[in-house]
Amino acid sequence: MIVKRFTGKTAEEALAMAKWELGEDAIILSSGKAREPWWKFWQSGFQVLVATDYSRRNGARAAHEAAPTVVAMPEPEMPVVQVGRLAGEDAHLAGPARPPAQDSRLDEVIVMLEGLGRKLERIEGRDDENLSEAFHWLTQRGVNEAWALKLATAATRYRDERGSTVAESVRETLLERLAPPAPIALAEPATVLFIGPTGSGKTTTIAKLAAYCRLERQKSVLLISTDTFRVAAVEQLKTYSEIIGVPFQVALRPQDIPRILKDRQWDVVLIDTAGHSLNHALYMSEIRTIAELSRANDIELVLPATMDADLLSETALKFGEGLNPKICITKADEVRYPGAMLSAVLTLGWPLSYITDGQNVPDDIQVAFPETLAGLLKGGER
Repeated sequence: MIVKRFTGKTAEEALAMAKWELGEDAIILSSGKAREPWWKFWQSGFQVLVATDYSRRNGARAAHEAAPTVVAMPEPEMPVVQVGRLAGEDAHLAGPARPPAQDSRLDEVIVMLEGLGRKLERIEGRDDENLSEAFHWLTQRGVNEAWALKLATAATRYRDERGSTVAESVRETLLERLAPPAPIALAEPATVLFIGPTGSGKTTTIAKLAAYCRLERQKSVLLISTDTFRVAAVEQLKTYSEIIGVPFQVALRPQDIPRILKDRQWDVVLIDTAGHSLNHALYMSEIRTIAELSRANDIELVLPATMDADLLSETALKFGEGLNPKICITKADEVRYPGAMLSAVLTLGWPLSYITDGQNVPDDIQVAFPETLAGLLKGGER
């Protein structure tokens, strides 16, 4: 006997495949919703388990066509197993009769399979429903499909164990996966280099941190600008330095930085750099030169939450090559849900330092605690 499962998008498709391969005399052992591992949980599917007595040779239909012509002999009367209505159609797949003992054994197998199938449907149906709900909740918030599936799978476990909502279970999952934040260490003298693409918000972020270090932590601060490319970039940072009340220096060349820092007398030095395209090889080389000459012990890669996940990851890898940077996310207020940013952060696995969510200096910046990220992903929901 040959037993095989056929799966299709509809019951009709699965049944047609079974008839085509095993012929009209095959017997349906069980049928129901498809539960095969490769079947996408957000699509419906149908499967039938079919058996036949004769062996296939390039398909049952081919075997019948290749059979030699024989003299018809009277056949004894044999009972026929009729298959009932399936998905709204009468399926009349019949098979030759079997001895009573074999029929009894087959009936027991059919009952066992059907009972097992119903049990699996109840269990898997519940899991798939929870998984699908969490998956859609995440993708609607900008998380890419790969990470949405991983997070949804883990979140489903919390829902089963604790009966929590989708948002609560996703939050628990994120708190497990995200590392503790890595803000600037102010216990010792810190030289912090800020790098990132054009328009990412480096200068404004520096101003916020300078105000925090000077006004909140009572640290002496020096601001240095190496951005002589962008119009008024130097003037912008100089204006911030005057408002905050901290000194400001301009390094026309990377080689000027050691001279500025020769007689160091500041607790915190914040160095601004020019933003360029990630494909600008000369600028990438200059960043590494500045990092070496300044002896920066903290490198902040500033990236906007408005980027899509793939571009954000690619940009981070290009800028951060060989520098071991932290990630500072800016412009979180310009996206409804920062799921793309979260996908990139999870993919990179790099430490997060800060998140900014506005232009107000020094207010719109906060340490990137995992709870903060989870709250941003949840948005305004309660």
